[in-house]
Amino acid sequence: MPSKVLCLLYLCVILYIVDCKLIFKRHGPPPEETPKTRADPEWHTITQKVDHFNPIDLRTWSMRYLSNDEFYEGGGPIFIYLGGEWEISTGRLTAGQMYEIAKENKGYMFYTEHRYYGSSYPTADFSTPNLKYLSLDQAIADIVYFIKHVKEALNLDGKVVVVGASYSASMATWIRLKYPHLVDIAYASSGPVRAVADFYEYYEVINDNIGLVSEECLTTISDAISQLESKLETEDGIDEMSEKLQTCNRIQTAEPHRSFLFNFVIAELFAGLVQYAQPDSIQNDCDLLASFSGTALDKLIGYIRTQYDPDCIDDYHTFIQTYTAIGTTNDMWRPWLYQTCTEYGYYQTSTSERQPFGQTFGLDFFVNWCTDLFGANFGTEILETGIKRTNIFYGSQTPEVTKVLSIHGTVDPWHPLGILSDLNDQSPSILITGTSHCADLNSISDGDLSQLVETKLRAREIITEWLADD
Repeated sequence: MPSKVLCLLYLCVILYIVDCKLIFKRHGPPPEETPKTRADPEWHTITQKVDHFNPIDLRTWSMRYLSNDEFYEGGGPIFIYLGGEWEISTGRLTAGQMYEIAKENKGYMFYTEHRYYGSSYPTADFSTPNLKYLSLDQAIADIVYFIKHVKEALNLDGKVVVVGASYSASMATWIRLKYPHLVDIAYASSGPVRAVADFYEYYEVINDNIGLVSEECLTTISDAISQLESKLETEDGIDEMSEKLQTCNRIQTAEPHRSFLFNFVIAELFAGLVQYAQPDSIQNDCDLLASFSGTALDKLIGYIRTQYDPDCIDDYHTFIQTYTAIGTTNDMWRPWLYQTCTEYGYYQTSTSERQPFGQTFGLDFFVNWCTDLFGANFGTEILETGIKRTNIFYGSQTPEVTKVLSIHGTVDPWHPLGILSDLNDQSPSILITGTSHCADLNSISDGDLSQLVETKLRAREIITEWLADD
């Protein structure tokens, strides 16, 4: 992936399967920075209940977390960076926006690992029956008990600030909403708070941001998709595309195999490019796309192969085979897909006309994988019920909550689900022009756009002001 080393290599969640490859770019933690301190965060565990809401169930498990008291002075605030669908590491406690705010306010820093991710396993395996303990309610309860634990164990009495990125930013908003007596302030970066099944707006944002950089690039992608659809209508065309794309197996055009090809193999590449865009990264990849000769489809195939080289491209069958495995692992995909199938949806479809991928992957494709991964009962009804419950219980984009700082970028495709509305000045929602997913969580750097710098500084001021409130 020579064109994405600086932009995506450490941002993306990448899965390697034997001799083939599938690339997933849109989930996982935002990038960590070079440490600004010599302090070495310490690893700990806390004993949590498997089921916080059943007093008869006495089973427990060990949740990992990190701490750094480098700046702490007695009575100072408690800063908790919430882990999401990833394995935690030390970088968030040695640099970045929360680190800077903790330094200014003499705070104690923590980083918690979300149940079922990293090495924090409440159950012996990830079988479907065991995954029922993977829920927003349980994960937030873990944080509640964590706060109680560290306050008592370390004799801390300062205000509590929770900080989150992407999904964990949603958690930060929701825990402030549900437990305001324990959490005083939430800093939510790029958090999607409205659950929805058909998240068609995602690829509209991809479309618009590629188009802002190069209309020619957008047209090439769109034309190539149309040409590929035509090729897949004949047996000779399928053979030709299987050979040129270097798929591990001959392309299958029946659903859900066809949608998997257009979504995971193709659209994912551009989704990751835009979601975590850095200055000139979209332009660089559009230039790479244009550098190949031939038809629009030839150009797209050339671009795709640079992303997968030298591996062959796998298919839906291998995807399902991989993620029906129930063994515990720090690969985040089986537990995360379970969460989307039962609580959030967030399925980025191509059902909108304002995107370059045609009508090639609709909602049925994603509902189908819920059934294939978790069982026949996991279909439309469970998905719709879970989404409705999440929005009712947690307020969607209009929660009645104060002291939540919500920040998003216009380049971030998640922002349509995250902008809080109808809130007072005590819960500002900031949209930064030209900024991508979670960009505000890094320390200020020379490469930051001016509005991003201003927002980072303003965020620090807001948190400090709220900490000073009685």
